[in-house]
Amino acid sequence: MRAPNKHGKKDREGMNFLPALFFSATIFFFFSIIISYVVFPVAGANNEKLSIILIDGDEVYVRSGNYYTFLQDYQIYVKGANSEGSRVWIELRRNEVFLEDSIVGEGDTFVYSNNSTEILNLTVDTIYGGANGVLVKFSPVYQHLNPKLPMPQTPVIPPSSSSYNNSSIPPVFENQAKGFDLPLFLLGLGSVLLVTGFFAGRHRKK
Repeated sequence: MRAPNKHGKKDREGMNFLPALFFSATIFFFFSIIISYVVFPVAGANNEKLSIILIDGDEVYVRSGNYYTFLQDYQIYVKGANSEGSRVWIELRRNEVFLEDSIVGEGDTFVYSNNSTEILNLTVDTIYGGANGVLVKFSPVYQHLNPKLPMPQTPVIPPSSSSYNNSSIPPVFENQAKGFDLPLFLLGLGSVLLVTGFFAGRHRKK
């Protein structure tokens, strides 16, 4: 009676594993193509709409005659108010250079864009009247990064005499770019490994 050749059995198992490995590599290759041509082009198509948010829905208080300094050196001034204190004249500057102004009331929104890219979006929440002028509460306040200007390294804190901000939390630099779905990638990778294990097990049984 001929004794079984253990080395031959191991060689056959090694040879049986090669088709499973080849199949796994093929599946992973096609899956990578799908990711490249389906997921990433979606992110590229929306690239113009994606931006970095510097201020996301904060509150800003500015007294008449004073200003508030945002990141990238944008400054919003409250130049004055009408006699009833119901509407205010605001002006936007950067490095003391005039950019835009508007007369707004409670509920109005002031939007500044540069080359179709929205930079600032301020909503006048409340106008508080007083003997020394008015105090304007802007809420919510949104600021988007101007890609043509240097990225701010640290939050800019305005002089205490020029404005008042009730938020002590520094701005959070948030990248809004979306497109690559990590859970989808992990799910696909798990599926590849599962299929590989299944075929490898079938080849071992043979």
